[in-house]
Amino acid sequence: MAQWRLLTAIAAEDGAGALRLTPWRGIVLPGLAAAAAPDRLARLAAAGLVTDPASPWHRLGACTGRPGCAKSRTDVRADATAAVAAGTAVPDAAPAGRPPAGLPVYWSGCERRCGHPHGTWVDVLATAEGYRTALVGPDTEPPTAPGPTAPPPAP
Repeated sequence: MAQWRLLTAIAAEDGAGALRLTPWRGIVLPGLAAAAAPDRLARLAAAGLVTDPASPWHRLGACTGRPGCAKSRTDVRADATAAVAAGTAVPDAAPAGRPPAGLPVYWSGCERRCGHPHGTWVDVLATAEGYRTALVGPDTEPPTAPGPTAPPPAP
């Protein structure tokens, strides 16, 4: 709630008095002057919002996971957060080493992969044994058979 209050205060004080929510879970502050932006971005970052264009959060996504989905094997959002905190957005069992830079990484709690991105992405799928990763593209189906897995990130 504090983040929302800060956003609305900045929009009222320095912007056009409005906020625009994007389909990518972003927020646009219309009318924010370029001169005010560095200070406002610093305040938003201090409040816990992602403002750095190089942040791994910009290419990371996850399904609802537990506890919001009964079919999910785990709390994928918490596991993805732990992976980012550990310095990686992908578990150690990534096929052929690290995936190509810049690809979206999507964490799924089950084979349905609700909300996965289109195009090519790194698929991080929760299995009964841990997480399995695969590179999925427009011409490939996400794997359904068990494969190499990595344990969930340590808390």
